[in-house]
Amino acid sequence: MTPKEMEKMIARLQSKLDHYETEWAYLDRILSECGFRKGLMSLKKTVESMIGADSDMKIDEFGF
Repeated sequence: MTPKEMEKMIARLQSKLDHYETEWAYLDRILSECGFRKGLMSLKKTVESMIGADSDMKIDEFGF
């Protein structure tokens, strides 16, 4: 891969990261408005409590 191709790839990845960060912040704000006071973190804690401590499924499997 040439340096020019790498620069294009990096620029594309930075653009995608910006997009995902914007969407993440928007989702966090919407969840706060819907009653999850701390946004995504509140949702995570709610789901963890619903799954229960004895479940095989862990939230960290989903990247949170």
